[in-house]
Amino acid sequence: MKRTVLAALAAVAVLAMGLRAQDVSFDSLYSNSPLPAVAAPAVAAPAAVVPQSAVQEEREWLVMVFINGVNDLGILGFADKSINDMEKIGSTDRMAVVVEYGIMGADGSADRNLRFQRGSRTIFVTRDADTSKINSRPFYSSNDGDMGSTANLVRFVKRAARRFPARKTAVVIWNHGAGRLGISYDDASKNHMEVDQLGLALGQIKQALGKKIDVFATDACLMQMAGVAYEFKDAAKVIVGSEEVIPGDSFPYDEILGPLSARPGMDAEALGALMVDAYGAYYEDEVTLSALRSSALPGFVNMLNYWVSAVRRDPKAFAAATSRAAVDATYSFEMKDSRDLLDYLDNVNGLLAKSPEVKNAANSLRAYMEGTLLVRDTGLPSMTKAHGLAVYIPQLRYNSANYEKLAFSRDSLWDDFLRDMMEERLKP
Repeated sequence: MKRTVLAALAAVAVLAMGLRAQDVSFDSLYSNSPLPAVAAPAVAAPAAVVPQSAVQEEREWLVMVFINGVNDLGILGFADKSINDMEKIGSTDRMAVVVEYGIMGADGSADRNLRFQRGSRTIFVTRDADTSKINSRPFYSSNDGDMGSTANLVRFVKRAARRFPARKTAVVIWNHGAGRLGISYDDASKNHMEVDQLGLALGQIKQALGKKIDVFATDACLMQMAGVAYEFKDAAKVIVGSEEVIPGDSFPYDEILGPLSARPGMDAEALGALMVDAYGAYYEDEVTLSALRSSALPGFVNMLNYWVSAVRRDPKAFAAATSRAAVDATYSFEMKDSRDLLDYLDNVNGLLAKSPEVKNAANSLRAYMEGTLLVRDTGLPSMTKAHGLAVYIPQLRYNSANYEKLAFSRDSLWDDFLRDMMEERLKP
């Protein structure tokens, strides 16, 4: 999420520079004191709040957020802010909001020493107006709190789904993201979730739920890549993520949960579009977020394969597509080998005098992405070259060990094309 993963020693240095996390005692977070009276949120009034102890009938939505704050994001208070934003709305009788919460923080001393929460906590989010601390109480705790573990993610979702059954589910992973390299970096365990491992974990969640996850979102940087999204296509209906970095403030959860609580009948695509729209309105510029329709990903791969095949059949088109000019002109994100796919296709087309088959293949792929694959993307004026889906194009060296273990490499010709591109660059 916050651009670069920081090790614990780096985090200490950040604190020494005077940056402040929220001064919250971890013990006080989990006290059994009664909840304070709260004001209604500044959104359409949701259904009545139901105490966590009550026996629940099946809700419309269960929103599960896996918050890994065991790194600089926790130390700087971003994890707590996200939960406090959720508490502005809270759970209702038609929408349950549950968080798996692991954090590294600082004590309240002048030296601001690091403190580690023992394990992780599962929190049922209730509504309150106090943004200085977390008042929602945990209903489960575990000493096995590795927030870089896909097994911990699966256990969390199963636990939440058993306790708060719902017709529709959303799963969000909140942390640092590195595109094809993985997500959810835990600075204590030194573990993180590889993309293929996460795909398997989402498959286990689908099996446990007996149906697809309605919305799977990554509140983390750089995750909306073709090779990443394709890994999740069989487990989730809608996939929400960002091509570019996500600011430390993360998703505006109150602006998402407020409308969802007021209109819980919305389906997966409606929630995906809401998340994108709320995010774009909150940050206004220099951000990206898109929602993909997973059922369209196989068709997307077929059309991308047709484009690759057309390029390979046309020597002039192949020379243009593999040229430094085409690649260097393509919009790149914070991770430089992650580039916008449609911008790349436009640049290749611009270098071609003829090659009608290649141009038509590129235009058809664009039309399919905009009309079928993308439910919504931010489309902000400041990000005109970001079109909702990035693709891996190496700068210097092709990382086959990482990339070719993905399902996208099995089913698409993109990895073959990248190897051809690397070989072309090596020619004298």
